Amino acid sequence: MRVLTVTPHKEPRKDGVTSGHACGHNLIAAGGLGAALAIKNLMQDKKIAGTLRVYGAASEETEGAKVYMARDGLFNDVDAMLHWHPMNIASVLKLRSTALSHMYIEFIGKTAHAGLNPWKGRSALDAVEIFLHSVNMMREHVQPTARIHYVIKNGGVAPNIVPEKASVMLTYRNANRALVEDGVAWLKDMAKGAALATQTKALAVDYFGMYDLLPNTPLAERMQRHLEEVGLPKYTEEEIAFAKTLQKNAGVEPTGMTKEIKPLPTDEPILGGSSDVGDVSWLTPTMGLLMPSSPEGIGIHTWMATASHGSSIGMKSAVAAAKVLALTGIDILTDRAFMQKVKDDFKKRTKGFKYKSPINALIKEPIGLPDEMRSHGSVLDLKESFYKQAGDDQFYKSNNE
Repeated sequence: MRVLTVTPHKEPRKDGVTSGHACGHNLIAAGGLGAALAIKNLMQDKKIAGTLRVYGAASEETEGAKVYMARDGLFNDVDAMLHWHPMNIASVLKLRSTALSHMYIEFIGKTAHAGLNPWKGRSALDAVEIFLHSVNMMREHVQPTARIHYVIKNGGVAPNIVPEKASVMLTYRNANRALVEDGVAWLKDMAKGAALATQTKALAVDYFGMYDLLPNTPLAERMQRHLEEVGLPKYTEEEIAFAKTLQKNAGVEPTGMTKEIKPLPTDEPILGGSSDVGDVSWLTPTMGLLMPSSPEGIGIHTWMATASHGSSIGMKSAVAAAKVLALTGIDILTDRAFMQKVKDDFKKRTKGFKYKSPINALIKEPIGLPDEMRSHGSVLDLKESFYKQAGDDQFYKSNNE
């Protein structure tokens, strides 16, 4: 396996491209497809009955395709689902991710000259500031598992013009779907309060959501066994030197790649991040693993991770993950006693549960799609539809109208 032309320093590629897969998503499909091809070949050679599917699903962290697939019933007839993710450790994902909702909050005021007659205006930016101040006061009173993060998308045009429009994109996470929905309701009330305080209009829409990740103990135990059988990738001296240089440039102790496989957790800790795999896990038994694709101490969503994921270290990660997934997949197809335990665990965990899509019914496709790919309206295009759907719960008229 050759070493790819990458650098352990922060610099653009020769073709001018300055960004890449800092979360290692360039490796996920390769590892999953590699596992599927291995399983397919064995099914054909040994005449193993069954149906094998590979689901391609973009944007797991933003407006994940798997949530749309779940809403459309694409996982309803699946016996089990396997997945993996690049990371700086080797571990089976017997844990819970957080559920989340993405929100779009917009305030509409009235423009005016900020120097000549500001009393004629109503500042949408003032409403945004009040809303975000409320959000940050909210932080004192949420559960330790909650996460709130946002960006201001539009804050006005010029300082001497009272902003007529201002908007915020916000993500609210918590340990489960019910807690997220409670938080979203509170945030909508904050938008209403900010609109009343500033005599503006507010639109507060939770346009996309994800469930938390539901583990499966028998699947996790079997995958742990195969992870230990496959072991960690074998690295060359050049790769270890590359990893250590990345660590030095990141100010991290230069220990190289991880040298251990994490034991299977006895509990199910909550991970702060989210994934659209969560929705799948509430519909069919699901389990995944993490495979080291970047050096110890190097977090994902960094340029150091991007460099490592694009190197032979990343390639070896995908190959090792494919082996573990393939071995586990064959067991799913051939070991009936094992699969009965998997199904029993799933039924116990989901007793009384009925899946309800976290995507608003008005949303037909991700709002983050480029205009040339869009076939339905955006959140803004659907503003009046949201108002008609939910009345004052989502679109608040100002108190002077």
